[in-house]
Amino acid sequence: LPLWLQGVVEALVTALLSLLAVMIPTLVVWATGGFQRPTIEGALQVGGTLWLALHAVPVTVATVLPTAEGHVLSGTAWLVPWGLTMIPLLLSWRAGRRLARASYRDQAWQAFAGAVVGYALAGLTVAFLPGTPELRVSPWAAALLPALLFGIAALAGARREAGTWAHLIGLDLTERIARRSQYERWAGSYAWSVVRAAVVALLVLAALSALLVAVRLAVEWPAVVTLAQAIDAGPFGGLLLAVLQIGWLPTLTGWAIAWTAGPGFSVGSDSLYSVFGATPAAAPALPALGALPAAWAPWHPLFLAVPIAAGVAAGVWLLREGENHLDDWLDARTGHRAVSLALSTLALAVLTGLLAGLLLLVPLALTSGTLGVGTLTDIGANVWAVCAAVAGWVALGCAAGYLVALALAGRRFIPPAEAAVAAERPRPRRSRD
Repeated sequence: LPLWLQGVVEALVTALLSLLAVMIPTLVVWATGGFQRPTIEGALQVGGTLWLALHAVPVTVATVLPTAEGHVLSGTAWLVPWGLTMIPLLLSWRAGRRLARASYRDQAWQAFAGAVVGYALAGLTVAFLPGTPELRVSPWAAALLPALLFGIAALAGARREAGTWAHLIGLDLTERIARRSQYERWAGSYAWSVVRAAVVALLVLAALSALLVAVRLAVEWPAVVTLAQAIDAGPFGGLLLAVLQIGWLPTLTGWAIAWTAGPGFSVGSDSLYSVFGATPAAAPALPALGALPAAWAPWHPLFLAVPIAAGVAAGVWLLREGENHLDDWLDARTGHRAVSLALSTLALAVLTGLLAGLLLLVPLALTSGTLGVGTLTDIGANVWAVCAAVAGWVALGCAAGYLVALALAGRRFIPPAEAAVAAERPRPRRSRD
């Protein structure tokens, strides 16, 4: 097949598999009396809407108020269960690997162009599934957002399969880096180590926050079960609701990051949850939200240690990486070891904290959303405030972790340049006498 046509086929197969993964459970719930949809067209519309919601497509929900005949209350719902979005992303990643395997050098773009267009057409088709006017999506959003997620995941899979960008775009980055001067390569190594240290800090922060969410759910499990029983969705509906809440665990983790950082998060414009205080308010009837912190305690500020610990992990990792070339440069210019160590550590900490805050912007923004009704139009964290706070705590922890790890090393720190020169010197031979 031509590459563009093979891309279309791969995209349609990926869309069909992910759609079936959503549509089959939806039809099972409908067949057992769930969703209050009397026709199969309504059930198919619900399944298609859920599939689009997994691809971050906003959904307009209209509800007829029983108190006022003919009055319709409508709002836009956008609170993506990113844990379930991994299903189409993994399938898209697999499609990208297959397309890279089938493409010649410098021709992968043809397959990807066809694949992205094919996935956009699949999203547009799902948006026009018949049903009731209670659920509506924008055709433009239904075409563009799924295609964007597919393209990102497929490109990552293709890069993993090819092993180098040269096969995909004809640009060999390794060869270009090798042509640079030694100082440019040192600067590049320094910058790359800071980027990876920021990623390490965010991974540790996400892991500790997810642990907090798990502990909180375990402690408040009776309240969660009580809410689930009050909903009374039936056996299959309850199972689907539980799966959806598993998909929202990344969102709860993002809220935990905002809570431990200080600025906090809200579930509705009338509420605020932070380590410095709590203003509870009415929340949606989701069982997992029964684990929200209901009251503030004086010991809650101790959880600021979570983002600081993430910075400590980044500082220890930076010392082990040994790419602090700024320390070499400052040591050569000033001649004072204490001054060069203090300034280089400060620079490492500030750069790592700032980059960690910038890298957190998009993931944290994706955990915010709206349910489009009343005060629930504002759900999530104040992204800029939380990222600024995380940047500060990570920088503080990074500086402390770097210096403490250096002190615990039990030896004088040798800058990487001096270590390389010392390693190249011939060692004197020992006499057998």
